[in-house]
Amino acid sequence: MRVVTVICILLLTGVLAISLISKLRSRAGFTAFAGAVVDFGLAPRHRARPVAAAAVAAEMIVVAALFRPSGATVGLALAAALFAVFTVALATAVRRGSRAGCHCFGASSAPVSRRHVLRAALLCAVATGALAGPADPLTGLTGPQALAAAAVAAIGVAALAWLDEIVWLFRGATPVR
Repeated sequence: MRVVTVICILLLTGVLAISLISKLRSRAGFTAFAGAVVDFGLAPRHRARPVAAAAVAAEMIVVAALFRPSGATVGLALAAALFAVFTVALATAVRRGSRAGCHCFGASSAPVSRRHVLRAALLCAVATGALAGPADPLTGLTGPQALAAAAVAAIGVAALAWLDEIVWLFRGATPVR
């Protein structure tokens, strides 16, 4: 169970790290994310930047909390709450018929859709499920266990971060990015 919990922590951290980098690497990235907040109908234009900044700050807090020396329980609980909020926000945008791109992992021309909602819900479930694991899963892992956990998590992060591209590849949907 310890290895599975570590995989979950690494997966959540990797996804959030890519999300943060895509939003903070340039002014344009953050501006696009703030624009998506408006396009999704989640905030009026004059409040978009503070709402976007709050989302970014929440992601940073969760990443920091996942690697607390005293255990990952708080980080996992915060991750579950954050991804629950993201799931509701994305579902609201889909329900309203928004055609805006999902800026979860950078600029995207693919309109927000059920797959984005499902991805956020899956990440919420991963965080919630990992709460059943040991309180301090990062201690007591052997080298091979840590390496295996990192490899599995990396594959999961790549699949989730490039979800639109994977869908395009197999379904022939509109190309993204």
